[in-house]
Amino acid sequence: MKVKLFYTTGKSDIQEIIWDKPEPTETQIEVQNIMTGVCSSDVAMFTGDFPTLPKQIQGHEGLGKVTKVGSLIEEVSVGDFVATRGEPAFADYYNVNSGEFVRVPKADPKYILEPVACGINIANALTDVGSVAIIGTGFLARVVHSELKRRNFTDITVYGKAYPEYWSKQKVKHIEHVAHHLEMPIGKNGFDYFVDFSSQPHYMQNDYVNENGMYIVAAEKKVDLDLSKYLWKNITIKCPSPRDTQFYNCMRLARELVASGSLKVDDMWCNSYNRDDAKTAFKNRLNGVDKGRTYLTWQ
Repeated sequence: MKVKLFYTTGKSDIQEIIWDKPEPTETQIEVQNIMTGVCSSDVAMFTGDFPTLPKQIQGHEGLGKVTKVGSLIEEVSVGDFVATRGEPAFADYYNVNSGEFVRVPKADPKYILEPVACGINIANALTDVGSVAIIGTGFLARVVHSELKRRNFTDITVYGKAYPEYWSKQKVKHIEHVAHHLEMPIGKNGFDYFVDFSSQPHYMQNDYVNENGMYIVAAEKKVDLDLSKYLWKNITIKCPSPRDTQFYNCMRLARELVASGSLKVDDMWCNSYNRDDAKTAFKNRLNGVDKGRTYLTWQ
């Protein structure tokens, strides 16, 4: 099946080809694209700050309609809507493996669940209740905070400037941090968990994590790191990823939380662009024109 597919080569460009999409296997479904979120890693790949993936695996925050179902797939039927983690979600149609999609009620941007599941997956790294610092106040930080609150974490300090009206209503310490040095809450020298959504290396090079604590790398960054202090203090470095074997469970939980209204993400999807205007979407995300999450539409 020949379909249109766009991709970037890392030179702030968008290229388009006609891709000969293979037929889905017995353990795959075929999805007609409806919406795809524009992720920060997509933008970093667009600028060349993140290694450029092969064109057939670019685009991963998908939402579409099932058009074909492999013989061993039982959980969806043709015509169902699905949120996908599989690639390439920058194509008109694409195949998705079993375990990389969940059925959703309708084609609504709040059901672009891959980034929501990313936040839940990050929160899952925090095993025991303890003190938490979250560097960043955007989409993923809000999802992580919501999930930690649901799991009875109460000692949370959040650093950042996005969504001040949201954070002002939460029972957290919110510090509108802009400098490289963190203002520590009174009585604290460090945190049991440090969730870093920044792309900067300096937080990992400083001493913000308690002994036996965990540093969670929640965004891509390049770091020249001396690991001796992490070894001496028995600090774990965790890098949660959609490649986690439990990510499918995170997708399912994301669906249930969004559908029930327990997790509200509607206001964080701020703008949509037609897929033919993808370059503008990428540039506006890069330049800060769009303050929230953006997505591309195919229909």
